[in-house]
Amino acid sequence: MRSEVSIPIDNSDPRDPAARCDRCGREGTIARAVRHTEPPLVLRYCGDCWPVAQEELEERQRDVQEQSKEAHRAWVDVSRRNPQAAPPAPQSPPGWSSASRSWYDVRKFLTLIAQPTQGGPAATSAQLAEIAAEIRATAIEMDGPMPPDVEEFLARHPPSP
Repeated sequence: MRSEVSIPIDNSDPRDPAARCDRCGREGTIARAVRHTEPPLVLRYCGDCWPVAQEELEERQRDVQEQSKEAHRAWVDVSRRNPQAAPPAPQSPPGWSSASRSWYDVRKFLTLIAQPTQGGPAATSAQLAEIAAEIRATAIEMDGPMPPDVEEFLARHPPSP
């Protein structure tokens, strides 16, 4: 038996000057979160609301995933005890994706890559330089001025000559 899942990718700009923030109602958004259901649920957020909204969405997603794991474990227990009486396996929860033009996300990513690696190789100087180059290339698209810690990262990883 073969199973396929198709998730449409939205590469559109997360900024929308005409959209209203789903948290505060302000016009003009810099972030988009999508729950991949049919039809997709698309939420948009302004720069002020995005950090809190993103944390809430990630927490909710972790809770839903944990509930799904618990339901699957319970199903496995029932199906082992009585395979004929077992209901269908629980479905996985829908996935989420997000995109923003928020420095908050850049700072969060830089904090993540600065942490000690767990089981894999650390980022190389070349990889860090590539990340810095990408940040430089997209800085004009970001919401607001570049934060000092991002500027420091770019200074530590100058463009290749």
